[in-house]
Amino acid sequence: SMSLAEKLFKKLESLTERFEVKLMMLEFVSRLIGTHELQLLNFYPYVARFLAPHQREVVRLLQFSAQACHELVPPDAVEPVLKAIVNNFVTERNSAEVMAVGLNAIRELCVRCPLVMSEDLLQDLAQYKSYKDKAVMMASKSLIMLFRNTHPELLHKKDRGKPTEAMASLGRRGYGEAEVYDHVPGAEVLDVDQPAQPTSQQDSK
Repeated sequence: SMSLAEKLFKKLESLTERFEVKLMMLEFVSRLIGTHELQLLNFYPYVARFLAPHQREVVRLLQFSAQACHELVPPDAVEPVLKAIVNNFVTERNSAEVMAVGLNAIRELCVRCPLVMSEDLLQDLAQYKSYKDKAVMMASKSLIMLFRNTHPELLHKKDRGKPTEAMASLGRRGYGEAEVYDHVPGAEVLDVDQPAQPTSQQDSK
């Protein structure tokens, strides 16, 4: 997978063909990187160049950027993508719609590569939770919720919410660290003696 992704990416960098062809190749390479957890570090600064609101098919490009992220990518490799989204989308010079797209894209990026986010940046983005536009406000709250459940220490105290038992054992993992559990965090809320309710036909549709 790695050599295929590298070959395709080399071809992509020198490609002079139509934008649609580039887009198809970017999608394929990003999927290879994400699915097989490949380390193709030049991909991120390359795709970051296309992340601007006026760019054709930018929503798809934002999806490919997130798709190519995973926990084994060094956070500083993904940083150009995060910076491009913050600087080009999440600014009050843009429409609320563009800002919301940017905040949602940042959330998708951080779901897959949470260590790319810094405390200062997260606290800046969290301030949009009281923004006048509902889409921006919801996108900011969604980002806060993600970090409340994963890395609450990066948020202002007032944004952290009440800790649960599952969160109490959560420390911020460093790059390359894995979490190994001998129990299921949060399972104490399940009543194991309760027989499972059969699901109705309606639910399974």
